[in-house]
Amino acid sequence: MWTLAAEGPNGRFLPSDINEFIWGSLAFLVVVAVMIWKFAGPVKAAMAARTARISDELAVADNAKAEAEAHRQAQLAKLGDADAEAAKIVADARTRAASMKTDLMAKAESDVEASKVKARSDIEMSKGQALSDIRAEAAQNAANAAEAVVNDNLDDARLASLIENYIAEVGS
Repeated sequence: MWTLAAEGPNGRFLPSDINEFIWGSLAFLVVVAVMIWKFAGPVKAAMAARTARISDELAVADNAKAEAEAHRQAQLAKLGDADAEAAKIVADARTRAASMKTDLMAKAESDVEASKVKARSDIEMSKGQALSDIRAEAAQNAANAAEAVVNDNLDDARLASLIENYIAEVGS
């Protein structure tokens, strides 16, 4: 049993041959040292380049974000200006509409008043014309009636006497 124990591992973590462990560890350390020596510079350069690229991308992204924010603010300002402009246009339109309504009402009232005056004038003129026509008709009727009465009451001798008197009056 002891013989089996002598051929077993030297401990819990070490392999059975300690020389193999030492040479394996030394070889590993040499490979790691060579890798660090040969690859540390390029890896550091690659990492630095990557860091610089990421930093540049972050700077570009920050600039783009700042530009976008400035554009957003400008658009918000324009939108605010558009709202104010729209409100101004609506207020102006309402003012002009009220003014036009007032003007149209005043014009309509003056047109109505002018129409009333013209109608009254036309009525008065028509009334005057009708009265003139009636007077002329009445005068004509009176003249016809007087002529008829004079013709009925006047004989030839009396008519000759009236004509001679008239001629004598006109002649003198």
